[in-house]
Amino acid sequence: MPSSFTSRLKLERQASGENAGNWGNLVNYVFNRVDASVKGYQSVNVAGSANVTLTSNNSTDNTDDSTTDDQVHNAVLEFTGALGANIHVFTDAVESKYTIFNNTTGSQTLTFSNTGHAANGVAITQGTKTFVYTDGSSMVDIMQ
Repeated sequence: MPSSFTSRLKLERQASGENAGNWGNLVNYVFNRVDASVKGYQSVNVAGSANVTLTSNNSTDNTDDSTTDDQVHNAVLEFTGALGANIHVFTDAVESKYTIFNNTTGSQTLTFSNTGHAANGVAITQGTKTFVYTDGSSMVDIMQ
């Protein structure tokens, strides 16, 4: 049976006898993902007028450098840039919680949503720092 990945953090579950000679590197990737998910911070430039989908990789697609890890698996997300239109920022459609800082400029709206569930997102006011929770389809701003 080949290795598989967990559904939420996309951590690699090693199959018996799999990845000989590379197992230590793969475990380090998993530790980096857990580290980012618990205490990680990522600034994401969302400037412009197009919707943005946060990067989301299986853990083996990452290096041992946390600055190159994907965006969606960080505990804290800061959105920056000048918005040219109302936009959605999409995250994975799985259960999670985030600390969000909408540090964008312009008079447009940024809505944080699960991929495939734009109508169930949460509008995050510019300058706001908040906590959101998702069950994978609906977002809730737990500070409101």
